[in-house]
Amino acid sequence: MSAWNMQDLQQEILELPKYLGAAMVGIAGVKDLKSSPSYEIFRKDPYYAYVESFPDWSTDTRSILIFGLEHEKKKPEWDWWDSKPGGSPGHRALMEIQAKVKKRLIEDYSINSISLPNNLKKEGIFLKDSSVLAGIGVIGNNNLLLTPTFGPRVRLRAMVLDLELESTGALDFDPCSNCDKPCFRACPQNAFREGNYGRSYCLVQMQNDEANERTIAGDPDTRHIRYCRACELSCPVGQNMTSRKTYS
Repeated sequence: MSAWNMQDLQQEILELPKYLGAAMVGIAGVKDLKSSPSYEIFRKDPYYAYVESFPDWSTDTRSILIFGLEHEKKKPEWDWWDSKPGGSPGHRALMEIQAKVKKRLIEDYSINSISLPNNLKKEGIFLKDSSVLAGIGVIGNNNLLLTPTFGPRVRLRAMVLDLELESTGALDFDPCSNCDKPCFRACPQNAFREGNYGRSYCLVQMQNDEANERTIAGDPDTRHIRYCRACELSCPVGQNMTSRKTYS
């Protein structure tokens, strides 16, 4: 296939998730991902002690397609975790888009794809690092992925493709440089007390949230966990933007 045709094909693939409902999309290279910060240091992080080695992806894993949805403040239930497939309403919405993308990729382009979980033990992926490489956002001082349009209020999903595509590239975007860090002050566990993100403090809050599992009004059979989003919701990035331009 000629370079021009490959360029056209890549553009069509990038447009596909947006056509099917995604708000943002990008492509990351597998080689770049394996040398990204999280993959370089995760073996030294006690939090990932359960992961024995880097996910043993197939040799057919060539590119990673990442897409996402805005998590609007008026839809907090999108991140309420339950025991149903997908784990949360937001993830289920992403899974619906992923299933449609997968179907179209194979039918229209003969491209095979596999959806990746956000869990290394299940041969998953670090979505934030992948999204940075794909030009969807940058990692902020609050350890969240910050996108130009929606700030950290996004939910993401990734798929591996058996076609090698060019990375859509990192963004020239630095929203934290002149910020007075409201996220640091909002944290109920003061997880930024040492000047940067402290995972151990954040885990305390997560455990508290898990202990406060509750039912949904009108649905006593469904119990869910409302994990803390204080740093995410206090972040000013994206809040005052009226444009709905998609960065990809």
